[in-house]
Amino acid sequence: MSDKVKSVLIIEDEKTLLDMYKTKFETAGYDFFGAATGEIGINMAKKNQPDLILVDLILANKLEGGHIDGFNVLEQLKHFETTKEIPTYALTNLNQDSDIRRAVDIGADGFLVKSDITPKQLLENAELILSGKHVGLTVD
Repeated sequence: MSDKVKSVLIIEDEKTLLDMYKTKFETAGYDFFGAATGEIGINMAKKNQPDLILVDLILANKLEGGHIDGFNVLEQLKHFETTKEIPTYALTNLNQDSDIRRAVDIGADGFLVKSDITPKQLLENAELILSGKHVGLTVD
């Protein structure tokens, strides 16, 4: 196994959550990238090519200049040559089958519900994903 430090990008417009995730992942030894808008997140993904991307589907941070939601982010990330192969999961409080299906149909590799997991559990899920396992919700 490679000794390369793994990197994670989380696109999340709630600053408190983003700060908690940053602390948890950096303490565990990951390179962490955080973005408050979809536009910033897409640029970070293209520039840094992280090992895992987690995207909030409801991105409403207009104060930071964000205009696109997480569904649009997923579509764009799967479009670019430099990011389309990066495991990308929806990380959201939307958990209706229709939301899950839409996210997966446009490119999400999985679906995690924020309200169901702590930052520690998110880190554990990320470690499973990075080891090649699938986690999270699915639809039939």
